[in-house]
Amino acid sequence: MHNGERELSNTALILTRHLDREFEDLLSDQRDISTLLGAGALNFQLGAKSVHEILRSKASGIGEFELFDAVGMQVNSSRAWVGATLSQQQFPPAEQLKPIAGRKSSIGLIRDAVTTNWIIVLSRPITDQDGTLIGTIVRRIPASLYETFFSSVALGEQAALALFLDDSALVARYPEAHDSIGKVFRFGSLEQLFRDGSMTFQSPSPFDGSLRLAVSRPLKHVPLLLVASRSIPAILTDWRKQTELLLSIAAALAIVISLVLSMFARRLLQQHKETQYRLKMDKKRLDVAVNNMSHGLTMFDAAGRLEVFNQPYLDIYGLSSEVVKPGITFEEIVAHFREIGGEEEPLQQYFEFVASHKDQKGTVEVSFSDGKSVLITRQIISEGGLVTTHEDITHRKKAQERIAHLAHFDELTGLPNRTSFRDHLNAAFASLKDSNPLALLYIDVDEFKTVNDTLGHPIGDQLLKAIADRLESCLRHDDYIARLGGDEFAIVLHDQHSAHQIGNFAKMVHAAVRDTYDCDGHAISSDVSIGIAIAPQHGSDPNQLISHADMALYAAKSDGRRTFRFFEPEMDITARAKHELAVELRRAVADRAFDIHFQPLVDLATGQISGCEALLRWHHPTRGAISPAEFIPLAEEIGLIEELGEWVLAESCREAATWPSHMTVAVNVSPIQFKRQTFALNVALAVARAGLGAHRLELEITEALLLRDNDTTLATLTELRNIGIKIALDDFGTGYSSLSYLHRFPIDKIKIDKSFVARLTDEQSSLTIIQAIVQIAASGDRITLAEGVETSEQRDLLKKIGCTQMQGYLFSPALRTEDLNRLISSGQVPDNAPPPSAEHSTDELRAAAAT
Repeated sequence: MHNGERELSNTALILTRHLDREFEDLLSDQRDISTLLGAGALNFQLGAKSVHEILRSKASGIGEFELFDAVGMQVNSSRAWVGATLSQQQFPPAEQLKPIAGRKSSIGLIRDAVTTNWIIVLSRPITDQDGTLIGTIVRRIPASLYETFFSSVALGEQAALALFLDDSALVARYPEAHDSIGKVFRFGSLEQLFRDGSMTFQSPSPFDGSLRLAVSRPLKHVPLLLVASRSIPAILTDWRKQTELLLSIAAALAIVISLVLSMFARRLLQQHKETQYRLKMDKKRLDVAVNNMSHGLTMFDAAGRLEVFNQPYLDIYGLSSEVVKPGITFEEIVAHFREIGGEEEPLQQYFEFVASHKDQKGTVEVSFSDGKSVLITRQIISEGGLVTTHEDITHRKKAQERIAHLAHFDELTGLPNRTSFRDHLNAAFASLKDSNPLALLYIDVDEFKTVNDTLGHPIGDQLLKAIADRLESCLRHDDYIARLGGDEFAIVLHDQHSAHQIGNFAKMVHAAVRDTYDCDGHAISSDVSIGIAIAPQHGSDPNQLISHADMALYAAKSDGRRTFRFFEPEMDITARAKHELAVELRRAVADRAFDIHFQPLVDLATGQISGCEALLRWHHPTRGAISPAEFIPLAEEIGLIEELGEWVLAESCREAATWPSHMTVAVNVSPIQFKRQTFALNVALAVARAGLGAHRLELEITEALLLRDNDTTLATLTELRNIGIKIALDDFGTGYSSLSYLHRFPIDKIKIDKSFVARLTDEQSSLTIIQAIVQIAASGDRITLAEGVETSEQRDLLKKIGCTQMQGYLFSPALRTEDLNRLISSGQVPDNAPPPSAEHSTDELRAAAAT
């Protein structure tokens, strides 16, 4: 009975929650329509077709909507709209409707005059903003829907579900009781049910007279009551079946017990046999396990006689299984070891550990002359015996030694690493005296990255090993060399008393390194840059000496590489100034304290401006104009070039969008920007946001970019071309120029460096180079642009050669936006612009980016 009550309660709870959600949605639809029609937001009559469309869209769920005017006459419906010909049906009688607590709506149960079916009616008044009644919205829901819903709920045999109004009128029931729909059931024990709402009770059914267990629950949003019931005999059916089953089981158990007892004795005998078999198998498995251990194993009894051993024990020491058998003493094993030529020293260690200290436990490591090491562990057992294990740790020791070596030495070159270098330098400073100075040489391999990028890392590794060998060959017995990482080395010279001696050593290093290397068939020439700092003159502690040697190395690289420089105090000043400039540059990037100037590009065929190149300018409030060749490399070094480049690209596209549609804008990009996989997407976004056609943007790249990861660069350039962006190759002919670039990479324009243009009228070689570049470009349908054109003679000769475009001070310097707009508006291209002033040259930004 308790289980039956629980199942009915759970069912009633689930169904009331479902019905509550359903009626809440129905009332919400009514409220939304009433609010919409009463707020005056829709300027139409209640009988309009647009209102019918609203009603029909809301009635897509349960029931239909009907709309009545203020006097109770029907004016619209969700079923159909026929305008003025709609049949006039009066609003349901008020006495049949009951108000819903806490809401403006009412509910009632009426009988349809046409179909005679019972209908649940939900009504709600429609008032205007002043509270005046303008109509009523009514929703008609067939009561049969809930009978169908109840029939889908599985409650078990002789179960029933019923829905009542709070006046005890039956709304729906399953099993069906059509004759009782609308009938009021307020008599007997049911009166308390309708008074209290939620309760559990037993009562004869008013429908079939059977004694039933029932659970009632009221709905929250409408005055309806759900009653779930089941006849008590049906509830007790399972109990009766279980009782009969238990009695049958009890009888069967009595028979089974007698059979089990008869089988028990036979089972004991069988278990004994199985136990003996398991012991035999366990012994066999133990023998297999012991002999397949990676460690050697022996067990001696209290008298020192061998009881257990395995094959690995024999293998480790080379003992014979014909001699070593159970019952043999430890002394006999030692004698056998001597007979087979075993080494005396490890044998003595073994003997002393096992035989001389039987009352102790521990480990000992025995080493042999051939490099083999065995770790022996001894453990005393309770009976007075002894267990030993023997592990061959030769490979482990070698691995540990290698790990210890790698912790302090470079794996590629075999030289000490950075950690060892710091330890050595700290120790050297600890014993440093004025009469015993030392010199620190910081060495960097020049253009090593080019070797890696062009020939591959295996060739680069071979080159580093060869350079390390040559550097090491220059040392004296007390000098020290280390590889700090990558292509950087450090040498510590002891007892060097003069800069002249140190300089001679640096020259010797250059001479040794400059010889050609043969790396897997590739003949490679290399060189190094060296920075030198002397202690204690240039540093009173290791960190200061390292810092000053690094500054001297930077100065050597800045002076063109392939040389050496001693530290000078001015270098420290320069480093501090660089740091200060870096701080100000970060602030300038954050504040966007830059200007973009534009230098016109002139089409030689028409003499008109075909586009402009965007050039970045930084006018510092106290330093004045700072050259891009100074701040662009610094921006790349401190990680600001991407943010700065994105801003320049966005501003240039935004400005170019205001120019005539035939003009393009050229923007220089750093190779660092190409490292981002999203670079092409960022360019597309900049063009789209500016409203600039993609074909009007040119990105200028240098050959340094093409030397990098070719596959990645090709993929990015291809993405840009697919978008419609044009690609220009800057400074062609001045670096590692290769025709393969033009064949493999999607290049639209080749820019001829101004160094060729400057010598065009004076040197035949420059003319020949430019002619070759123009012909190469023409064969691939590419545009050629000459930079730095400053004379009419240069212009005329370039035009005669077939050059397509040019830029330079002959036509115009880089202009501010307002000056450029005036030039474009005038439609005139000056034939002789003012000569260059202190304003930065056209190519400074590109030169810095190439650097």
